Amino acid sequence: MKLNRAMGLALAAAVLAFAVTGCSSTASSTASSAASSAASSEAASSVAASEAASSEAAAASVVSTESLEVNGKTYDADCYGEFTLSNGDTMKLWKLNGAYDDLSALPMKGMVEEFPIEAEENTVYVADVTANGETTRQYLRADKAGRNGTASVKTFELESAE
Repeated sequence: MKLNRAMGLALAAAVLAFAVTGCSSTASSTASSAASSAASSEAASSVAASEAASSEAAAASVVSTESLEVNGKTYDADCYGEFTLSNGDTMKLWKLNGAYDDLSALPMKGMVEEFPIEAEENTVYVADVTANGETTRQYLRADKAGRNGTASVKTFELESAE
């Protein structure tokens, strides 16, 4: 039974490495390390099992930190990697650290239909969405959480073209 659980966790980590590609090559090696660690320890197996059960939490790991320029200002950005959305499109996602105060007053365009991680309240995200081979950069904002306690994610427009 313990061997089956460890093998299952190793497989889940390998699938995660395939499904979530990072901003650099570190995502695969991180997932591979997680697979090895999960297989080697019973304690790690039960922790990893609960984490694997919540793919959203597992997928929300920061794979790298980069600098992104938005609206003429450079921000540190945590990259969560690339996600495959339910319609087959892909989304490469960054969280812009410290950008909310600068960008919160910009006009909203609409709601985001699918967001691959749990959004943090009062946070700005940048997403490169690829559909049919064409990539479009979107600017996203999660404002105050609603009645259900989750922050809704909306697209917004920048003041000037980039």
